[in-house]
Amino acid sequence: MKQKIVIGNWKNYLNESETIKLAKEILDEKFSDNIRLMISPCNLYLNQVNQIMKGSSVEVIGQNITSYESTSDTGGVTAIGLKDLGINRSIIGHSEVRKRNKRSKSEDVLIEIIPTGFQFILCFENIEQIPFDILNNSSEMILAYEPVWAIGTGETASIEHINEIHRSVKSELSKLSLDIPVLYGGSVNPTNSKEILSQELVDGVLIGGASTKHEDLHKIINSI
Repeated sequence: MKQKIVIGNWKNYLNESETIKLAKEILDEKFSDNIRLMISPCNLYLNQVNQIMKGSSVEVIGQNITSYESTSDTGGVTAIGLKDLGINRSIIGHSEVRKRNKRSKSEDVLIEIIPTGFQFILCFENIEQIPFDILNNSSEMILAYEPVWAIGTGETASIEHINEIHRSVKSELSKLSLDIPVLYGGSVNPTNSKEILSQELVDGVLIGGASTKHEDLHKIINSI
């Protein structure tokens, strides 16, 4: 089986002590070579978690980027700022971010960061949100399908629907000779993870709440 990508998006669920405790538990986790694990803690604790994970196979990533360089953007997160912390990848365009910043477009940020080689996981709700024309194979890019109605609701898209979307995206990528993994995100949990991760068209999962509980995350990364 090819390696599957598992990303834990901790959002703002955990305080400092909870974040550090979970990070240390994950550091002691033993998982298969078939799994590539990334975790995305709250920005406040990124540096602490990255220091804990230093030297391990677990990659620590950001939750969002608003620009590449510093701008007059109160509360913004820059790619350069993340790189200063040793973070070289971030989630971009999560549905919760899009809802909060209705006038911002993920494509605007991608145009800034793609030439620099900064890596990202671009979330999309529909295929029209993917800027295929600016994607390339020069640095690792990842796409994550997240049906907004499944985020934090406990409802998961059917396997048929997941495969349909992933097949359509991969078809478009193939036409452009792009080798980009496509993940599924939307109420992934220990009950449904095995079936989702076993799909050939699914290159991994983006997990929200379940990734903040070590027992649940353990079950998910050991479900294939």
